[in-house]
Amino acid sequence: MYDIVYTVVAENGATINKIEYRDGQGDLIELSNITSPWTINIQVRAGLGLEAIAYGDIPYKGSLSITGTWTPEGGLASGETETLPNDNPNSMIINGRVEVSGRTLRD
Repeated sequence: MYDIVYTVVAENGATINKIEYRDGQGDLIELSNITSPWTINIQVRAGLGLEAIAYGDIPYKGSLSITGTWTPEGGLASGETETLPNDNPNSMIINGRVEVSGRTLRD
């Protein structure tokens, strides 16, 4: 089994439009109307997939980030973070995407 923690953070005026992630059965779950920060902790058996994606609107100087951390039973934690900042003055990133890329969890 793996303990998986996903966290999505929208900063400086950014909003989270939608989150998609694989649950403990490998099913794709879609959520909307999410407030920041958002976190979920799930357990997944080895052999299933790890995947989470967040979409959001990001104003100038705002950012959207997603972090995934996975820890096998009795093992060491691994993880990754992806951040999408908006560094362009007078602009808005509409429905920008950040993701913890899909992979199969090994025994």
